[in-house]
Amino acid sequence: MAGGHDYSILVVANGDQVSPAVLEWLGARSDTRVVRLRSGSHPLARRIGAEMADGEFLGFLDDDDELLPDTFEKKLAIFRERPDVDVLITDGLRVSDASTSPIFPPPAERSADLVETMMQVGWSACSFTLRAQKIDLSVFDTELRHLEWTLMALRLAKRHQVGLLDMPTYRYYGDTPGSLSKSVAHRLAAPDVWGRLLKDYAGTRYETAMRRRYGIECHNASWEHARQGNLRESWRLHMQSLKAPGGLPAYLPYSRKLLFAALRHALS
Repeated sequence: MAGGHDYSILVVANGDQVSPAVLEWLGARSDTRVVRLRSGSHPLARRIGAEMADGEFLGFLDDDDELLPDTFEKKLAIFRERPDVDVLITDGLRVSDASTSPIFPPPAERSADLVETMMQVGWSACSFTLRAQKIDLSVFDTELRHLEWTLMALRLAKRHQVGLLDMPTYRYYGDTPGSLSKSVAHRLAAPDVWGRLLKDYAGTRYETAMRRRYGIECHNASWEHARQGNLRESWRLHMQSLKAPGGLPAYLPYSRKLLFAALRHALS
């Protein structure tokens, strides 16, 4: 990715599911530092890596994604041309067995407002390049295990000037077996994350859009809880979804499903 530009790689290997051979290979590279953590916490690993990185710019790579060659020069040009930009977002390619497609919608199908677009797309670690010394690293939550990049992206967008490089700079593999983003826990975490963002964006022109997205995620999680028999939590989230903009007409009919689920649960 770096082409002819200076770079260094910091690998944070956390937990016990690591390959000794790969760590040995990485440790032998002159451009790579390896940090070994006993803790299996990937939020902690991410924060420690960000704190230890000492370059002018900071980028990320998850273990199942791939950076594209010779793309850093395009990123660097934007940073040099726009000294006000502290956070640069780039498009990526979503790869599955069936297809490869850009992660961002085509320009004609998305909002001209970058923050509004950021509310709608999925996020990978590779999406971000930061002007390292300008970023408060508290945006890297050391406990959040799900949707952490969504939370970080939109918190950065509220605090900093964000730029967009509208070209793919990485591949995101959507069919990775065992991916956290495919888990039930990931889906159930969404209301909490969007609830935090709703508090962050309260009083801004994006508050209504945040409330709408929060309602959507409450509705989705409500059905997941109902499937698991967690009816109290399911009803709580359903009531939250009804309060969202457009929530009554969109989600009130769903109340019948919850009532039937409650009856089945009571009779079982």
